[in-house]
Amino acid sequence: MPKRITHIALTEKIFNKYFSEKSKKEFFIGTIFPDIKHLWVIEREKTHFEKISLSDLKESSSFVAGMKFHSIVDIVRENYMVKNNIYALYPDFKYIIKSSKILEDEILYKNIQDWSIYRKYLDDILSDEKIFWIAENDIKKWHFLLQQYFEEKSSEQRVRDFYLGIGFWEDIIFEISKNIATMRKNEEIISIFKNFHKDFDLLIGEKFSL
Repeated sequence: MPKRITHIALTEKIFNKYFSEKSKKEFFIGTIFPDIKHLWVIEREKTHFEKISLSDLKESSSFVAGMKFHSIVDIVRENYMVKNNIYALYPDFKYIIKSSKILEDEILYKNIQDWSIYRKYLDDILSDEKIFWIAENDIKKWHFLLQQYFEEKSSEQRVRDFYLGIGFWEDIIFEISKNIATMRKNEEIISIFKNFHKDFDLLIGEKFSL
């Protein structure tokens, strides 16, 4: 699945076309909520959907629609990456899949002109976030970590702050940083990530009909 910046960048690209009637704030909080599982406070199956289409989102609240769209993005991205044979381009390093998705975040960060909007969204906890019986302090922690992750600072610092926040050890973060430095040099990988973002609205239109 994509990481948080990628989810925001892709959702921003198509939101007005498909979801203009939804609350943008609640939708975007919803689309990055499912990965709160990284805090080990909820099982993935409770926040991700296996079979879903855009039409399923129409009758949902803005927050739940955002959650469901998170799963759509996961599905569309994985199909695209497999079709473009990206995994054959990855070096055989430990944590390489996680590293590649963080690199994708780094590449797409600049596609959002004003990250302060999304950091501001996370000042509030929505009532819909509380229906999963997750402690409010854990939801606040998740929002805070995301606000840090969206700050305008070096990609390496964003990654370090976030993964320390969810309990990763320094040696794992170091290995991830080395992996990313290696993959930055692979123009084919970079091109696939950029083209996925460029083609995303077409991929959504082809895969899911309203």
